[in-house]
Amino acid sequence: MKQLRIYSNNFLNLIQEYLSFVMNSSSHNRTPLTFVCFIFLLASCTKNTVTTSPGPNIYIAGNNGTNPVLWKNGNAGILSSARGSASQVILYGNDIYVAGTSGVSESLSPGGPSGKYVYWKNGIQNDVSDFAHIIESSSIAVAKNNIYYANSNYWQNGSMITLMGEGFGFVSSTFASGNDIYVAGSDSVGDAVIWKNGVLNVLSKGYFPTSNSGSDPFALCIYVSGNDVYVGGSSIDNTAVYWKNGVATSLQSTISGSFVSSVNSIFVSGNDVYASAILIVPANGGSNAPAYWKNGVEHDLPLNGAGSGYMTSIFVDGQDVYATGWTSTSGAVYWINDVETILSSRGFASSIYVQ
Repeated sequence: MKQLRIYSNNFLNLIQEYLSFVMNSSSHNRTPLTFVCFIFLLASCTKNTVTTSPGPNIYIAGNNGTNPVLWKNGNAGILSSARGSASQVILYGNDIYVAGTSGVSESLSPGGPSGKYVYWKNGIQNDVSDFAHIIESSSIAVAKNNIYYANSNYWQNGSMITLMGEGFGFVSSTFASGNDIYVAGSDSVGDAVIWKNGVLNVLSKGYFPTSNSGSDPFALCIYVSGNDVYVGGSSIDNTAVYWKNGVATSLQSTISGSFVSSVNSIFVSGNDVYASAILIVPANGGSNAPAYWKNGVEHDLPLNGAGSGYMTSIFVDGQDVYATGWTSTSGAVYWINDVETILSSRGFASSIYVQ
């Protein structure tokens, strides 16, 4: 632990007074030793100790290739000995919540892999569903000790909730801000929507029922800052977009011929909006590349020699930008201000929270 000694103005004044005394004293032959002893005694009596801050804790949810994992400051904590993955981590008070899956089958059935949707509170597993097909990643929010969970369906404290309006096709994420609960996803007619306290708000209309062509828009992630609600996802033409209070902003790439598909994480710090998205680069064989946009300006993360990679989440703390993801060379990784740290040579990192 580093220590810093701080001497007060009174101490400096005492030194000056003593120097004046010894310069006018007839006992010059005793001055050096007496002065050194005097300095030592004063320094010992007047020092204050200031300790440096250890820095924030970094929590990352993901997968080591087999198991769901929560990394804290780079140290892996296996959440389940069964196959699965952790998709989101949040902190609420002194508690750590992680959403994910456990007991996932290795073999693929026609409907896809099966397993349990779960969440861990401080490392203790709680089952949300019985064994079912794993078709969506999961998201979690906590407010007033109520636990909200999105995994295509929507749950509150373990009970499935039917959202009102046009009906819902699926829900992809949930977010709590104060007493308000937000849910993003798609309604039954293919609109990209968000529910606030159960009330439906349409972000972008889908093709159905007026047309059977094209791709429906969808909402994937939410962030609330003050009175502003940000929702990230994909537009009706299958390009990355985020909506601020219902007004859309599309993300474009500066790389010639590249394509930006779906905002998968969004974070707001002050007046700055950070959005991570899937960047596809045809010139590199159609490979993905990790990137985020700050106020609509693209920022590419280094691949450090990897052929491809992608970014899954973003978090900003002060001047530091944290991102998680995967690269073809390193596996599960995270970046702090563009500096890559490898978490696991297999698997991927899904979500980050810094405190």
